Amino acid sequence: MIKVLVTGANGMLASNLIDELLRKGYSVVGMVRRRSSYRGVQSGNLELFEGDFKNPQHLEAALQGCSGIFHVAAITDQSLLKYEEYEAVNSKPIATLMNVVVKSGVMRVVLVSTANTIGNGTWEQPATETKEWVAPLSQSFYARSKVDAEKIFKTYTDKVECITVNPTFMLGRFGTSAGSNQIFDMAHAVTFCPPGGKNFLDVEEAARGIVLAYERGKSGENYLICGENISFKDFFKRVQRVKFIIIVPTFLMLFFGLIGNLLRAIGIKVAFSLPNMKILCMPDAYVGDKARRELGFDPRPIVIS
Repeated sequence: MIKVLVTGANGMLASNLIDELLRKGYSVVGMVRRRSSYRGVQSGNLELFEGDFKNPQHLEAALQGCSGIFHVAAITDQSLLKYEEYEAVNSKPIATLMNVVVKSGVMRVVLVSTANTIGNGTWEQPATETKEWVAPLSQSFYARSKVDAEKIFKTYTDKVECITVNPTFMLGRFGTSAGSNQIFDMAHAVTFCPPGGKNFLDVEEAARGIVLAYERGKSGENYLICGENISFKDFFKRVQRVKFIIIVPTFLMLFFGLIGNLLRAIGIKVAFSLPNMKILCMPDAYVGDKARRELGFDPRPIVIS
């Protein structure tokens, strides 16, 4: 039985990833800060290891007997005020993590990044892994920290097999209203929505694609793990309780973004910064042809109700 480590095991994606790994016959070590925070499935083949992935001693102990690692742990909160807050978790510890991985004799590592490290496409021409990363995505502290993490990660490809996955906007099981599932809190009988859209991906499908990347992916490569490109208007049309949709004009979205920037400048944490509002006004569309071709990943359509 192949044994692997999953960091950030209490999160929505990692919980689904652990379930997919167990279903496929892996033995899993799930690393959490507190065991009580884990919301996923239980199994005799799952060990919950209490520790901090940024601590080399904790990581070395968790990796005992593991031949692979899925590094999922990250800060995704969009309201943090400084890049250094994201850097301290998302990118700076990557070198420490990889040094321990190499020392431990681990053969294969999957770094879970984000599609936002890749330039977005349009509805007519969705982006692939080769699309240039530009503003407003490049103005996001979160996305910037993940780009830096990818750069550090890829310097280790001569020592261990390194695969990067870039999932899109995930929804579904084990999520909370504090995460991406909060989009459902916007859905009312009369719903106001941004003019843009996303590539929406069921988190269970994301987990399946990430395991396929571990099993079939090529070292040094990035793989977009995509779902369905949907405008926010069309997304909310599929939510049963929504009866009437009002699209907020772009100029109002940008105005709210400017207000958010002012609040952030005086130390008030809000997620509606100008870069984030700009992102909500654009298609943010992607296509996963490479993952389909090289990994055999053909995701099921997302279910919205």
